[in-house]
Amino acid sequence: MDPIAGTVLTTIPDPTFENFVYEIGGSPVLGAPGSVFAANYANGNAPTQVGNTLLDFDVNSATIAWQVAGRYPSTPAYANGVLYIVNNKPLQLEARSEVNGALLWSWSPAAADTKFTSETLLTNNMVFVSTDIAVYGIDTTFHAAVWSYPFTGRLALSRNGILYLEGAAPLTAINLK
Repeated sequence: MDPIAGTVLTTIPDPTFENFVYEIGGSPVLGAPGSVFAANYANGNAPTQVGNTLLDFDVNSATIAWQVAGRYPSTPAYANGVLYIVNNKPLQLEARSEVNGALLWSWSPAAADTKFTSETLLTNNMVFVSTDIAVYGIDTTFHAAVWSYPFTGRLALSRNGILYLEGAAPLTAINLK
């Protein structure tokens, strides 16, 4: 969009876009200059087996830089050239290269977990994810869960290191420091 006139300057169509639930269910994430990651997240949660596609839109060239099919149910997190996103098929947290979407590493929760239920929350050295069974803290160096809590819900982290979990039970606050 032109910031002054508000007119559309460029559009980049998503050739994989299908809308089954009439909502997107997440937000685009900005990467390096000119890079925008997005998916139709609601389709990643839909009861159909269709799934969705994670895309890297190259705004500078008005093209799709890369795309990966899966069942991506929520907004990813990004830092230092790596996109962290949960995938419900296969059930895993994925660390993907911003450059080409290549899978750098992955982590899978316990066998009892069946789906992810929150956005990915990223700190300097940990990725927090919530499944239908628990919240996990995965170390970004060792690619292993080093912390878990038997409660599920949406995640938020305060500046003081308090992890907030909002789910079916009362709001839960956990001091991570």
